[in-house]
Amino acid sequence: MSEILLFTVEEIFKLSGRPGPVLVPGILNKPSLPSIRIGTPIFIVTPSGDRIDTQIAGVEMINYGRMPLPDSPSAPIGLPSSLSKDQIPIGSKVYLTSTGGDRAGA
Repeated sequence: MSEILLFTVEEIFKLSGRPGPVLVPGILNKPSLPSIRIGTPIFIVTPSGDRIDTQIAGVEMINYGRMPLPDSPSAPIGLPSSLSKDQIPIGSKVYLTSTGGDRAGA
């Protein structure tokens, strides 16, 4: 499997009860993507070109309540506590590593 661009960071939050920063918009709900879970290895490329190798520490679920689902629902991801919000600038790109994830149904 080759590296897969998962998303470009639009916002970063620090939520209480989460180990590290949460990146938004997160991973799109697309059947063509491998399954993603806690511990899946990823890397982040910052706008300055720095590469951060890490893993997914959490997958956030959004409750839309009675609001209609967006056209492209996604799941924000949490990072390990070893990373801070300041290390991941807006515009950073999040990639699935070539060894991360399993093909759905494989």
